[in-house]
Amino acid sequence: MSSSERDTAAPPPCAGALNGDRDLLAVERALGELRRGRAVVITGGDAPVLAMSVETLTRDGFRRLRAAAGARMSLAISGERARALGLGGGAGEALAMPLPDGLDLDAVRTLAGIGAEELPEHPAALPAGGSSAPLAAAVTLARHARLVPAVVAVTAEPAALDDSLLQVSAAQAAGYREGGGRSLERIARARVPLRDEENCELVLYRDTGHDREHLAIVVGDVRGNGATVPVRVHSACLTGDVLASLRCDCGDQLRGAVRRMSERGGGVLLYLDQEGRGIGLANKLRAYALQDAGLDTFDADERLGFGPDERSFTEAAAMLRDLGVTRIRLLTNNPHKVEVLAREGIAVESREPITGERTGHNERYLDAKARRAGHDLVDD
Repeated sequence: MSSSERDTAAPPPCAGALNGDRDLLAVERALGELRRGRAVVITGGDAPVLAMSVETLTRDGFRRLRAAAGARMSLAISGERARALGLGGGAGEALAMPLPDGLDLDAVRTLAGIGAEELPEHPAALPAGGSSAPLAAAVTLARHARLVPAVVAVTAEPAALDDSLLQVSAAQAAGYREGGGRSLERIARARVPLRDEENCELVLYRDTGHDREHLAIVVGDVRGNGATVPVRVHSACLTGDVLASLRCDCGDQLRGAVRRMSERGGGVLLYLDQEGRGIGLANKLRAYALQDAGLDTFDADERLGFGPDERSFTEAAAMLRDLGVTRIRLLTNNPHKVEVLAREGIAVESREPITGERTGHNERYLDAKARRAGHDLVDD
């Protein structure tokens, strides 16, 4: 090949094309950086923002970020956390407050909702303002990473933008949740007899777009018969499902659903990787500590900066379609699941409550779900 031919030959595929969707790739990499306590650069506003997660921020990282700041650092928190601090704000919003020079990392973590509840000073003493698109995107990214939705951020000075920093746009972060379940792939399946039903098959799905793995437990033979299939959409609960915690009724619901499906000749239980209504195990345990201090489960989540339910059920609908199940009898106490699955094209022909044992340890939790989320907890 001549030099002129080499010059006009088509260039090799770029790395972004080889690795799939560029927007998705940028967000996934940003989530990994935040989880590891590294800074990311977020563009899309008047100036780029250099942001680090408060939860994974080390003292050394805090010192380096302050040294790199061309202007005073800000703490950006979710609207839910702002409301819990009495600063206003609402779901899906973000609020930023400048951090005084003398405020140390422990005080910042407390303002963000991590650790001690005694605030370093009254939040009203910290002037709070609005939030730029990059700051709001940084809070959104922390939330998707299952970190407390709070970041320390500075306006990114050109001298601070070295090659080690990953860049992601506010638009890419905002679009990350869209299309949940579209990147779901069936990975493996195997027969696994269970205590309550020996004729069971486990089907594992991987949501490559959202770094999650979900499991379908197929009880009996339910595929291709066109019948209305009993279905339970169950979010993972390590404490209840595995450790038999008395703080919730999740373990009872899990095993009760398998028994009911066995009695009826079959069904599908979808086990979703959405611990703690989507906030992750670490934040769920933090919420438990707040509940011990007197808050109910929803107020505890808000105190940490989360909404009442951070889960997505589009993945559940995608799994059911892959299994050939489109008409279901949903075993749930949560009417919201019926609405979401119906919007996703799953015909929910009926809903059945599925209750667990009420104890002195979980009655406040169950009452809060009934009172504040409309759960049907009538014993069936």
